[in-house]
Amino acid sequence: MKFQYPILLLFAWFCFSCQKKEMVFNEKKTAVKTIDSLYNLSFSDNRSINDQIQLTNKAMYLAEKEAIDSLLLKGISNKAYHFMAIFPDSSDYYINQLIATSKEKNNKKYLAYSYTLKGNSFYNNAQYDSAYYYFKNANVVYFDFNDSLSLAYNQLMMARIHYFYNDYNTSEELATQALEYLKKKNNSYIIETYNILGSIYKKSDKYDEAITYYQKAIALTDKKSLEESYLRNNIASLYIASHQYEKAKNILYNLLDSELVNNDENLKSAVLLNIGNALFSQDHNDGLPQLSQSLQIREKAHLELLSIENYIEIADYFALKDPSVATNYLKKALALATKHKSIDNKILALKRLISLNKKNAETYSEEYIRLNDSITSVRNQAKNQFAKMRFDYSKELEQNQVLKSRAIENQLVIQKQKNNQLILCSIIVFVTIAFYFIYYYLRNKHQKEKITENYKTEQRIAERIHDELANDVYQTLSFAEHTNLSDENNKEKLLDYLEDVYHRTRNISKENSVIPTEKEYLPYLKNLFLEFQDTQVKIITAGVENFPFDDLDAIKKMVLYRIIQELLVNMKKHSQADLVVLKFLKSNKYAEIQYTDNGVGLDKNEKKLKNGLQNVETRIKTINGSISFDPEIKKGIKIIIQFPL
Repeated sequence: MKFQYPILLLFAWFCFSCQKKEMVFNEKKTAVKTIDSLYNLSFSDNRSINDQIQLTNKAMYLAEKEAIDSLLLKGISNKAYHFMAIFPDSSDYYINQLIATSKEKNNKKYLAYSYTLKGNSFYNNAQYDSAYYYFKNANVVYFDFNDSLSLAYNQLMMARIHYFYNDYNTSEELATQALEYLKKKNNSYIIETYNILGSIYKKSDKYDEAITYYQKAIALTDKKSLEESYLRNNIASLYIASHQYEKAKNILYNLLDSELVNNDENLKSAVLLNIGNALFSQDHNDGLPQLSQSLQIREKAHLELLSIENYIEIADYFALKDPSVATNYLKKALALATKHKSIDNKILALKRLISLNKKNAETYSEEYIRLNDSITSVRNQAKNQFAKMRFDYSKELEQNQVLKSRAIENQLVIQKQKNNQLILCSIIVFVTIAFYFIYYYLRNKHQKEKITENYKTEQRIAERIHDELANDVYQTLSFAEHTNLSDENNKEKLLDYLEDVYHRTRNISKENSVIPTEKEYLPYLKNLFLEFQDTQVKIITAGVENFPFDDLDAIKKMVLYRIIQELLVNMKKHSQADLVVLKFLKSNKYAEIQYTDNGVGLDKNEKKLKNGLQNVETRIKTINGSISFDPEIKKGIKIIIQFPL
């Protein structure tokens, strides 16, 4: 046991050296939990912006104190998020701070996230070229650590920008790539991707494909949800565009009956607008009440950008009936489109005004041509600009991949050198420790196995004595005590009792005695057959003389003897058989023993046989053998035992 003391000392030294580190780790772990809880509280819906910022500042103070860079960066990003909707300028300040700090701390995760935030900020301000630049840069970084959800989000935002510039082919390509990144990981992103693809195909007049993707999106949404209602409204607008007005109206009127839709001003106004369009398309004298009601909702809710579409649609209604009314509505649409820099709507309003106002057609035509040429030029420039960005993006990804591969190769070389040094330094210690460990392990294992086996043997003998002899010995003693032994018949009975106890005791002794494995093995085995054969049971053997017992090693001989012994004991106790046949066969490199008796079989005696046959199965497995039962035998039981020679 001397070997164990240096190991214990080494382990004690290791524990002592790690104790201080463990304490520091636990303190930092507690700090992380506190900081995270403060950040979570800052996102509570019922808190004011001031409370949210105060909680974020407390968390950032702790993160800076504990020098946890990732949580400090998280605080800056949270501030940018909190301010984005209310104070965009403050949000931009913290986004820029997040970019600078992420670069300083060399934290790629938050650098990529800061680029995404910057892209969102530009996108919200309709600065699509700058937004595209940052979404692209975010994905260059995200690609390095394979953040598929973030990659998909930025792809979707770039697809939206291409969609805005009527570049539907590129938009479709980017949205499809986003689906590949997602691979069923996030339903909300997948729904949005399907929605974008549906819109792309609608604009491209591919109505069947558009409906397919809208339906795919609906399949992923919660039933009777606001999200599903918006998608169904989109499908209805597709049916209107493809002149399937009745289908569209069925969907729209069902939506209008929904309390969910009626509580959402944006959606209700869109549904009413589509109903008005469908009715007007079928009958040019119908649809005005729905178009007007939709406009009233939007004007009341100050949804000016959306109201432009209502003005143009109502102008179409009055175009032939009262051109002056139509002109007034188009002028309102033109004013709002100019105010909100909605070029497409402005061009559409001018186009309608040209056809309605022959007197002022020249004025409107000049503005229309100028705007149309301008927007065409801008969109072409944007397409070229984005094409260059995408080309640069592909090149950057390739270069990053090359640099990454080289860095990995260098790291592998360095690691290999370190590993070689570590192996050279530790191999002697390891081999020495392993040698002593294996030696003591095997010695202790052997001792334990020996003790366990002795215990099992003692327990088995005790159980046999208790189950088979205790009652008989007690009855014999009782008979001797309470019976007149001077009577010859009583004496004879007592002697028979004693002889029976003697034979049983001898059988128990023989079952646990040492089995000879040399030349005496076969006679010893034959003697086993004779011991179980009497006037009530006949045992027949076949092939025992020709069986290659000499090819078996000592362990297999002992296992075979014990298995046959178990089967015969089971037969004697439970099967009620009067004939037993044992066949010894050899087939190629396998030995086969067939045991058959004409007893009650397994059906009636299954529970009683369970323990005995379980012992047989356990023993045969120790020599890689198997046990099986012949199901076709009608009476008794047939057991086939096989094992390799």
